[in-house]
Amino acid sequence: MAVVATGIRSVLRAYGNVSEANPWSTAFAVCTVKGAIADGLAQTVIEHHAVDEIDVKRNALFAFYGGWYCGWAQHFVYNIVYTRLFGTSTSALNAVRKVAFDSVVHVPFGVFPVYYAYKGLLYDGLGVVGGLRKYADEARDMIARYYMVWVPANLVTFTVVPTRFRITFIATTSLGWLTLSSFFTHGGLGKSASSSEE
Repeated sequence: MAVVATGIRSVLRAYGNVSEANPWSTAFAVCTVKGAIADGLAQTVIEHHAVDEIDVKRNALFAFYGGWYCGWAQHFVYNIVYTRLFGTSTSALNAVRKVAFDSVVHVPFGVFPVYYAYKGLLYDGLGVVGGLRKYADEARDMIARYYMVWVPANLVTFTVVPTRFRITFIATTSLGWLTLSSFFTHGGLGKSASSSEE
């Protein structure tokens, strides 16, 4: 057991050093892989598609979104902008301030509009405006789901997780979140319900 613990500490130390030296490329790489895995799980495990039936275009779009938004943009927002706005304190009060700002400003007016516009333009064929209309229709449910997962996760992020591990922690939590988002925004529940009724 001590060998395993030593091995884990060595891997975390090495990863932390790489992340600290190359935060942008590390964030992009980790979150691109996470995006591909999340959508692959959504398609195979939740939507019950065979591996050879995976929508490769959809998977690639989720992977790229993972890299550029969940990796680059969130590194910029969480590790640079929030540090400038709220400082480096990891106190509970400061974490609550960051999470409140994130929940009231960043997510409803940044994260989701970008996601829906991206998906509407590049996957759904709705265009940017159509994607934003879809967001307007689904915003209440998506934001409620977001709060259930991300308010507690971000409180942990901003109080316990060292800066160099934040994007990786967020990516790990986000694996489950993106899997569910992919499922819900692709009509997974409706498709499952209608196919079970036939």
